[in-house]
Amino acid sequence: MDPSPGSGTHPDYRFTLANERTLLAWLRTGLALVAGGVAVATYAPDLGVSWGSAAIALALVLIGLGTALAGYSRWRGNEAAIRAGRPLPEGWMVPALTAAVAAVVVVVGVLVGLEVL
Repeated sequence: MDPSPGSGTHPDYRFTLANERTLLAWLRTGLALVAGGVAVATYAPDLGVSWGSAAIALALVLIGLGTALAGYSRWRGNEAAIRAGRPLPEGWMVPALTAAVAAVVVVVGVLVGLEVL
């Protein structure tokens, strides 16, 4: 599964460029999640409970890191499939990222509720 230029046949460059744009979107999403974690740690130091802000910030940073790494993994798999003329591999990352972000949103909602009450 080596997506280096010498492996497999050279596909239409538009597919490779589209795959790279998708990787960049994953990286931007990961960076945004990390920035969100830093913002929570900086601007919401007391979120409902004493450990709330730190937990949310750490979760966002870890989800951001996981998103960037998963995007790279997806890029490699897609690039190898494109070069070999195979169908693109099934993706598990979008549902996992959605579930992780939804879980963080639920926890933030609970913590904000505790802060208001």
